[in-house]
Amino acid sequence: MAARILIIEDDPHVVLFLSTLLQDHGFQTLSASNGLEGWQMIDREHPDLVLLDLMMPHKSGISLFSDMKKHEEYKEIPVIMVTGISGETGIELESFLTRGENKTPGTVPFRPDGYIEKPIDPERLIALIKEVLESLWKR
Repeated sequence: MAARILIIEDDPHVVLFLSTLLQDHGFQTLSASNGLEGWQMIDREHPDLVLLDLMMPHKSGISLFSDMKKHEEYKEIPVIMVTGISGETGIELESFLTRGENKTPGTVPFRPDGYIEKPIDPERLIALIKEVLESLWKR
């Protein structure tokens, strides 16, 4: 059975690109155009993996990711952030994630299972998805 990947992204062109790329590699895709819709899809569909944009209307990807990691039922769903935050804000994503790591014992770390910057390198994204799913299935 093919892995089901939820794409949460507000740019319809990026959704089309990612859906086509993933389907061409044998994955099933679902999509949501903002964080609120994404949360509803996660609740309804329980995807195997989420591709998550950070900057979206109605609920940011950062807020959605944080909510997922606090929720017992969804905290194990792997998340790969797909974002253009560096180009749009000048903030380097790795340093942002490192600063956002919570080092307090017993709290949820703010670190996705992977991330990729826009513009998206298709081969790198597919390799990352396969790597994340393989580690999930080995658990």
